[in-house]
Amino acid sequence: MTDPPSPAIDVRDIHRLPDAEAMRFVDNVLGPPDAWPSPLIKYRLGAEFQADWKVELGQWLKAAREFGFLDQVLHQLRTQAQRPSKADTIDPNDERHLKLHQHLAVARITHYLTALGWGFDAFEPDTGSSVDIDLSLRAPDGKLVEFQVKAPDQPGRRENGRIVDGENDERIVHAVRKAAGQLRRPAVAPSIIGVCANRDWALSWDIGCLVKLLMGSTSQVGSRVFLTRANAGVFFTDEWAHVSAVLVLDFVRGAEVGKYVCVALMNPDAIFPIAEGCFPRGRVMRLKDGTFGWVRGPPGDAHTLPDGTSLVDEIPDAAWAELRSRAEAADADQ
Repeated sequence: MTDPPSPAIDVRDIHRLPDAEAMRFVDNVLGPPDAWPSPLIKYRLGAEFQADWKVELGQWLKAAREFGFLDQVLHQLRTQAQRPSKADTIDPNDERHLKLHQHLAVARITHYLTALGWGFDAFEPDTGSSVDIDLSLRAPDGKLVEFQVKAPDQPGRRENGRIVDGENDERIVHAVRKAAGQLRRPAVAPSIIGVCANRDWALSWDIGCLVKLLMGSTSQVGSRVFLTRANAGVFFTDEWAHVSAVLVLDFVRGAEVGKYVCVALMNPDAIFPIAEGCFPRGRVMRLKDGTFGWVRGPPGDAHTLPDGTSLVDEIPDAAWAELRSRAEAADADQ
């Protein structure tokens, strides 16, 4: 049995501009590389090796212009990312580059989803109070959906073959928890937390920290995997009923062409659920008839919630009986 084909999207399939035009657009709206004090931003805007990233940057900025919020994004970039940098060399954790990444995340999600049938509604429709809505879009089924978007973590530095001060799951979990507190509660419409993690290794390939937070910690007994309600995650609490889903979106650079990789973790107890069909090119985790399953296949790395995991009050006696039978059979073989 072969794995299902990857639902990842070739970036060229949703480009708004040809490559050369996209890079010129970046130069026109952001200025020359030397206008940016950050050594890392300066390098990424000017180096030939970074051309594929610059092309995608152009697509995100073009989406912002198309939907009328480019000026707001540019203001955020100039006041946050274009300030003097503490780094005097190219540092993957350069604070100014992190700010660049954070203030482009809404444009990235807008670029991706509007290319797949979503409609644009508003940029930052409600901010400045305890409620902070970064984006509202119209889902393919017509529902208005509010987004709180986070771009947590940092790539880290490589020392002796190890990642130091980066790719920390606690930062991802903290950001998602914070986002949940910024959405409307109680909900008045479907609400999504969007995550564009700042990592070299895509979060969508190693989604375990969010599966554990949202869905819970599973147990394997014999050949079956169970999630008991005692070990269920925050999606099964009243405090998270206003969150319809957590959407992880990564731009993954490739040797020949990059990909957009999307994972949607659906809240089974959401007041306003999101239809799985709204993410036609994503891997979608859903609960149906008491069983978890991945639409379009599970993500790449260990995620502790395989297809067929059962949500139960208690692990059934039959599962323990099967485990004992297998142990007895193994002892007999010895």
